[in-house]
Amino acid sequence: MGLIVDIINIPLGYVMRFLNNLVGNQYLLALFLFALVFEIILLPFAIKQQKNSIKQAKLRPKEMAIRKKYAGRDDNVTKQKVQQEIQELYNKEGYSPFGGCLPLLIQLPILFALYDIVINPLRYICQFTEETIALLRDVVITFGHDIPVLTGNHTNTIKLMNAIDKVAAEYPGAFNNIEGFNPDIVFPKMTVFGIDFSAIPKDAFLSLSEFGWLLIVPVLTFVVYFLSSKINRKLMYQPTTADDAATGCSNKMMDWMMPVMSVAISFSVPAAVGIYWIYRCVLGVVKQFLIKLAMPLPVFTEEDYKAAEKEYGAKPEKASKSKSNGPKPGVRSLHHIDDEDFPDTAPAALARKKALEEAEAEEKKVEEKKPSLIAEAPIKDDTRLDKKSEKAEKEEEKTDSDVNDSENN
Repeated sequence: MGLIVDIINIPLGYVMRFLNNLVGNQYLLALFLFALVFEIILLPFAIKQQKNSIKQAKLRPKEMAIRKKYAGRDDNVTKQKVQQEIQELYNKEGYSPFGGCLPLLIQLPILFALYDIVINPLRYICQFTEETIALLRDVVITFGHDIPVLTGNHTNTIKLMNAIDKVAAEYPGAFNNIEGFNPDIVFPKMTVFGIDFSAIPKDAFLSLSEFGWLLIVPVLTFVVYFLSSKINRKLMYQPTTADDAATGCSNKMMDWMMPVMSVAISFSVPAAVGIYWIYRCVLGVVKQFLIKLAMPLPVFTEEDYKAAEKEYGAKPEKASKSKSNGPKPGVRSLHHIDDEDFPDTAPAALARKKALEEAEAEEKKVEEKKPSLIAEAPIKDDTRLDKKSEKAEKEEEKTDSDVNDSENN
């Protein structure tokens, strides 16, 4: 995993080192140039994304016509049918909804790599090996500076870099005998106007050092991220959805959720990462504005929408007046429960209804002709029971007579 990370981080570290030297070791300015270079590299992908959005925007009248054709029905069958027809339209016109996802997939690894570069400048900007970094730390501790234990592949060397600067200023030549160390190397200068942007706002907040200044970075991150999201939504194409109210609610949640997440992240990482995030948001808005000027989205007239509705049959003939309380014209069920309400399907629907009624009537007649189950049941012969009952009574009378005679005797 470390090798894969270095494949990305080491080249970007070289770029940051070059830009930092180019601007005279002004690290925040180098971060701005890095963000600018990154936006230029991603420009072809942004142009492709805009072309994809234009292709989707051109399909808007037809997509709205499909949705209008099934408007008023919210059953799952109708919803699936709408999505199926829209997808068929996309496939026919060669549009892919995932055509603009690549820039988003590229940005995240770059952001993670920049975080590693900022917190580990000795490894990725100064290009020191892990062995050299460990020797530098031993010398710093020898001269009385307390540096936290380095873990892993020395992922956090900001404090060590600052300590090396102090020791080199107090004891010139203290690091000359360390293999792999160049005494002429220029360390990235992350302190501007007395504010150390290599520090983490959360740590500064807990220790009450540079409290007011460093907390400005997360606040600015929130404000810039929130405004840039709003502006970009105005500049970019917003696709049609089945439920505009739900979409509006979702957009509002994203407008607040993402900036809040950016605050949480920028509060817990070196302030320089938050500064880079602000640069990216501002440059992203400028880039999108210029792309929209060069490649504007199509604009449609009412005639374009009517032509699409006519093509997809979104406005069929009005229903019969006798069906005054039926569904509105143009709204049909995919279950064919209202076919009688429309002139083009009424004859077939009435014929089906008549055939069903005749079949039910014929079935009723057949049922009536069948003999009753009660009538067909055999009648039980009770004469034998009556005879047995008479015989039992006679025997009982005889028994009583014998008892009386015995008592008289």
